[in-house]
Amino acid sequence: MATVLPRASGGPPVSLRWPPEDNRIPREIFTDPDLFRWEMDAVFTGPVWVLVGHEAEIPQPGDYKTISVGAVPVIVVRGGDGQVRVLLNACAHRGARLVEGPSGNVLRAGFRCIYHMWTYAPDGTLQGVSLPEDFPAEFRREDYGLPRARVATHRGLIFASFHDETPPLPAYLAELTEGLDRVVGDGRLRYLGSVKVVFRTNWKLYVENIYDGYHVTALHTGFQVVRLRSHGGQRLVPNYQRNGHLWGQSRSTRVDELRPVLRDMSLFEVRTKPTTDHNMIVVFPSGVVTDYFDTIQLRYVLPLAVDRTLIEFTFFARSDDPEEVVRHRVRQGPAVLGPAGAITLEDAAALERVQTSSVARGDNVVLKGTPKRFPPYRHVDEAPIRHFYQAYRRLLGVADGAPSQP
Repeated sequence: MATVLPRASGGPPVSLRWPPEDNRIPREIFTDPDLFRWEMDAVFTGPVWVLVGHEAEIPQPGDYKTISVGAVPVIVVRGGDGQVRVLLNACAHRGARLVEGPSGNVLRAGFRCIYHMWTYAPDGTLQGVSLPEDFPAEFRREDYGLPRARVATHRGLIFASFHDETPPLPAYLAELTEGLDRVVGDGRLRYLGSVKVVFRTNWKLYVENIYDGYHVTALHTGFQVVRLRSHGGQRLVPNYQRNGHLWGQSRSTRVDELRPVLRDMSLFEVRTKPTTDHNMIVVFPSGVVTDYFDTIQLRYVLPLAVDRTLIEFTFFARSDDPEEVVRHRVRQGPAVLGPAGAITLEDAAALERVQTSSVARGDNVVLKGTPKRFPPYRHVDEAPIRHFYQAYRRLLGVADGAPSQP
């Protein structure tokens, strides 16, 4: 049975001032440590599905990876029965973290706590304890398994929830499933590796940046090179009145039609798709799924502190890709969409500047595209940011000024 984490009651433990206009965002939400702690409960262990992995990352029985759901450390593991589970990364005895490393296999050894040597099977059941002779007579190992989250999957994407009122995953994703299917296909992917980096910014600034199409061709030189803006595109907010997801669609110019402004233009080649269409998806609150160029990528947005966010960039190939294509994906992914890539590095610079200045009270203002009240928006609009914060405010219990669709 999945574990429902206890949640605080009432509203945020801070006096949160939110302007009545839905395009104004108070800067204190990026700097208040009390609000940050509240978000970890109200948002991440609220009635949401958090993207925690893809089955290609744990293909064999006993394979596991570690990640967090907000502030809650978890283990995503494939049991000996082949089933994927998400377990609390804390011993059920005295709470010591079980696993420190990023991944591994425990099919034979199980998870062993270093504190008192309690051992757990890959499915989270307690296998053994050290020196059991003086335990109370009523002690039963079956009462001390690892707490687990609810788990649901779509095309191999793994989602976790610690809330008993989270809707079924198909209802939660709604129209977003079409976009996810375009990126991950039938779900048969090959894990290529991941890179982690800490952004000196609040987690919401990182996520809202993806909803912001305005900056895409203004900030990113790489997207200017491939003339992303000239082909139009749109930014959808599927199921926006409830869940606040994002699906951005765009198209670039083929490399052989571009002026060679870079020494090596092959970084932007599209070899695996019949078109140069791209998808950028956010599964609210923090899962990113994208297929820019030939890069199939998941990003896990992991809040560390009010002004620190760990981003894990994870790269994939199709399971039936020839090795030449795999090598192309391995080269392109980190070089273009990795933390030091031609595009992402610019995001880090801009977002850290926003974070630094957020100590000055006031509002950040969303303008481009806001005359249109409802999606779809143009690809270069920033209006979808409003829908991210409408979903965020509902989870926090802050009055939502979102308009009703006529």
